[in-house]
Amino acid sequence: MHSPIKALTAVRDCFYQDIADRVSARVHKGNVLDIGAGRGILVLKMAEKSPGLKAYGIDISQKAIEAARAIARKAGLADSSHFDAGDVCSLPYEDEFFALVVSTFSLHHWPDATAGLNEIYRVLEPGGEAWIYDHWRDPSPEARQNLARDFGRLAAWFALFHLRFVSSVMTEERARIILNDPSLKFQEKRLEQCGIFLLLRLKKT
Repeated sequence: MHSPIKALTAVRDCFYQDIADRVSARVHKGNVLDIGAGRGILVLKMAEKSPGLKAYGIDISQKAIEAARAIARKAGLADSSHFDAGDVCSLPYEDEFFALVVSTFSLHHWPDATAGLNEIYRVLEPGGEAWIYDHWRDPSPEARQNLARDFGRLAAWFALFHLRFVSSVMTEERARIILNDPSLKFQEKRLEQCGIFLLLRLKKT
C-alpha cells in the first residue's frame, strides 16, 4: 500500500465496517441515522449488514447526498437506505424516530455542538444511544501500535499524519467540555477511546 489515499481508505473502510457490525449487534429493527454521511459509505454498510433496519444518512452537502443516492441505487440498497440534505442543528425527522444515531468525523465541524447533540436527543427514542466519533489529535501509543500492526507501518503513518495535521481539531479536553455542558440534555454520557479515534457515547433515558 504505497499511496496515502489507499492507506486512508483502508483504515476508513475497516472502521466503518466495525461500526456497522456494532450497530447490527446493538439494534435489530427500526431506524438508524448517520449524521455527516457524505457519500453514504457507512449508511450502506449498515443497510447491508442489518436487513431489519432502515438506515438514514444526512449531510449538509446536497452534492454528497445526490452521490449517495446514486451509489445506493447501483448497490441495490435504495429501499433500505434514505438520504437527506440538512443540518444537525435542525434535523428533518420526527421526535423519537431513531433507535440509534451515529456520526463519524463531523462533530468538529458543527457550529454548536450542544445544539446538535440536543437535536439528536430529540429524535432518539427512549433508551436509544448516540455514538459520536471524531478525529483524536493525540491517540495513545497502544492505538498507534495496533494501527501499524493491522495495516502496516506506512499506512499507519499516513493515517496518523492525516489525523494530526489535516483533519483533527478534537482533543480529549474539548470533548469533555462538550459532555459537561450543563445545557446538554443527555444524562448518561461518557468519553471512550476507540483506537485512534474518540467516541462520545450518550444514551437517552
